[in-house]
Amino acid sequence: MKKPLPKSFAKKPTVLQPSQADTNRLIELFNQNKNEELEKTARALLVKYPKHGFTWKVLGAVLQRLGKLDESLEAKKKSSELLPQDAEAAYNLGNAFNEAGRFDEAKESYLKAIKINPSFIKANYNLALVLSKTNQIEKAIAHYQREIQINPTFAEAHSNLGNLLKNAGNLEAAQAAYKKALEVNPRYLEAYTNLLYTLAHNPNVSPAEAFQEALRFGEVASQGITPLVHSPAGRDPNKKLRVAMVSGDFWNHAVAYFIEPLFACFDKNQFELVAYYNNTKNDNFTARIKTHFALWRDIATLTDLQLAQQMFNDGIDIAIDLSGHTDKNRLQAFAYKPAPIQISWLGFPGTTGLKTMDYYLVDNDWSPVGMFDDYFVEKLVQLPSVVTFAVPETNTPVIDSPALKKGYITFGSFNRTSKLTQQTLDLWGKVLNEIPTSKMIIGNVSDEALKQQLENEFSKRNVSIERLTFYAKKSIPDYLALHGEVDFILDTFPYTGGTTTGFALWMGVPTLTYAWNSLAGRQGLLMLSRVNLHEKFTAQTPEKFIDMAKAWANNVDDLQSLRHQLRERMQTATKSKPENVAAGFEAALKMMWQRFCAEKSAQSFQV
Repeated sequence: MKKPLPKSFAKKPTVLQPSQADTNRLIELFNQNKNEELEKTARALLVKYPKHGFTWKVLGAVLQRLGKLDESLEAKKKSSELLPQDAEAAYNLGNAFNEAGRFDEAKESYLKAIKINPSFIKANYNLALVLSKTNQIEKAIAHYQREIQINPTFAEAHSNLGNLLKNAGNLEAAQAAYKKALEVNPRYLEAYTNLLYTLAHNPNVSPAEAFQEALRFGEVASQGITPLVHSPAGRDPNKKLRVAMVSGDFWNHAVAYFIEPLFACFDKNQFELVAYYNNTKNDNFTARIKTHFALWRDIATLTDLQLAQQMFNDGIDIAIDLSGHTDKNRLQAFAYKPAPIQISWLGFPGTTGLKTMDYYLVDNDWSPVGMFDDYFVEKLVQLPSVVTFAVPETNTPVIDSPALKKGYITFGSFNRTSKLTQQTLDLWGKVLNEIPTSKMIIGNVSDEALKQQLENEFSKRNVSIERLTFYAKKSIPDYLALHGEVDFILDTFPYTGGTTTGFALWMGVPTLTYAWNSLAGRQGLLMLSRVNLHEKFTAQTPEKFIDMAKAWANNVDDLQSLRHQLRERMQTATKSKPENVAAGFEAALKMMWQRFCAEKSAQSFQV
């Protein structure tokens, strides 16, 4: 009787492979960014060699470049399946799941990549990103700290550790982390942006100090760049102007609530709007915003030079940055001067630091003439009104002040937790101690460790945790409905509420704000001024803030009356009407263009 052959002798199926020349061609096209040709070539190879994992890997990468995210995800799944011992294939799949918001699956893919290759730094790094997105903050911080121990020169890990420390309210440690990232990589612009954004939250940082950091950013961002030259032939003062809006926030983001009503009111006979969208997120907001543009370009895959060249080739007359030093900004593209006139507005309450940026838009409520001019590279332009606010899509009703039934005042805060500075908590603690029957609701606390940290902070200030109710981040309808449990909002400082103040006003809930010596510190005042409440709900000192809180806590009848007036005020107030804001905006753009046509340099002016 014959013995069976050992398993090692068993005939294995032959997997057909493309030639080395075919593989080299894929790599060549990938490195040359010839994405459409690469997709076509990879798909043709997969018809012949459907089980070739590397080709699936390349296809997944190029589909991502082309913004075909669903197809990219499927290709990366196939690649990881066919290459079970390829750490990079697992990592790529994790990135696709991460982009799709499927964080549990992303976590599993990154863990698989790390198991195959424990020293895979990018997989460890992105795993920490996913942990932070899923509110596992302590784990994410520990993960970044481990990465930094393994590789102290990993600038991105230092910067992202700073982001988590900032969100936990540890601003000084966050700033130190960003500066460490910049020490490792002095040209790491994202770390500069994160640092400048965090400085705006820190009451211990003066406007002059923040301005100097912004100038350093501008110098680094402009190094080695020669601005583009614009032909004098385009200087026609009566032409229809091509106006670019550059943003990563054309979705259900705070910025979209301010810009969408404005876009809808633009005079399309005098202005042609062009969108440069630096994101892959698309939702109902995106779909609506798209309708206001004559041309829409998705730019997330473009380099800054490619973006600048595209804007230049598109013949943009005025380019507007809507991000400033926030996520998804494309500030370095503006360093190339792709448009004759360049403006920053809305996304970040501060200077970009770029000498190629000409103007920044404000109004007299937000930035009285002369107050902040010295802290901007840009020339400040005073509009009659600088912001409007979109009505939320949900029809959440306004209900009576809860104090009428409960017999005590309930304060609220729905700002980002990174705004909860020690000084803010000190001020809130004093208010709560001065009004011992009062309680407080604090939203956006999705992490249990952060909740415990805040409970400890209030305990240090002699406020019992029984008086506090914490809520995780909620959907817009549930978030709006939660205002029904709040009598009035206590604002944060020095980074006051903008969007949150607008939502609260829509729900009939005023915000008591403390005006600070920065644009970020006057956002609350700005929003209140839209409905003529800034004098009654803006304090100029901490002592006045406490006195005003006590006065309003003893005046529930007036709070109740206001509650049922504010929604109508927002809809009818002159300063809030989108058509009025748009008219001032358009007038400013024309004045800027006329100065340019007359060969005059940018100067501050009032509309």
